[in-house]
Amino acid sequence: MTKTTVHYDFCIDSLTPETLRLGRFVDYVAELHAIFGSSEDLHFSKIRKGSAVLELWAPEKAAPKLDARLRLVGGTDAPPELAAHCRSLNNLLRRDNASAKLGHKNGPALARFAGVRTPLAQEAVVHETGTLDGTVVGVKGIDDSVQVWIKTDDGAIHKCNAKRDIARQLAPLWDCYVRLVGKGKWRRDGDCRWTLDEFDILSFEQLDDAPLAQVVSGIQQIAGNDWNRIDDAQSVWRELRAD
Repeated sequence: MTKTTVHYDFCIDSLTPETLRLGRFVDYVAELHAIFGSSEDLHFSKIRKGSAVLELWAPEKAAPKLDARLRLVGGTDAPPELAAHCRSLNNLLRRDNASAKLGHKNGPALARFAGVRTPLAQEAVVHETGTLDGTVVGVKGIDDSVQVWIKTDDGAIHKCNAKRDIARQLAPLWDCYVRLVGKGKWRRDGDCRWTLDEFDILSFEQLDDAPLAQVVSGIQQIAGNDWNRIDDAQSVWRELRAD
């Protein structure tokens, strides 16, 4: 590489290039790509020793924007989709009994991921039956448990599990809005934020993904209801939904 490139190191302690499994490597790279904002300027270089160090590079002109995004990690100003990917990355690290840091090669860390070092007093796991609303963005599997990817309204993508008969029904609903009913495993991390670790789909229903304005307008067209008397029906509807 020429001097017109900037290199980044993602250093995972407790792992080495020999112990980093291929499937987990793919998961880490996917989350890193999202944390960098899915930038087309970002490239993978190699894996080095010194724990397991994933080296990435980008053109020098792209570095200021990438650095600014990394500095949002763990902060209150982080956008919801960035925070969601950071939680996912911390979950991966926790499962590998590791923590990590991300920054310029041979430079100070721009972002740190506590992973397994998340204080136990702040961590909690809850198993409960509930619902998950979102758009079906992927269905794939070769055994009895099929993976179904759901994109929720906050931009987060959740990998869920379903039996083959349910997955077969969901597959034609790609890019459709659905409500999943199932058993979820929720985890509270060191930032006191809850993230969905696992979700086993028991049933589902397809939802109407029409915009709120269209839904409220349709209700107002029905004769004899009080919604016709409200000036800002959308605001009232949002307040009711919030309750």
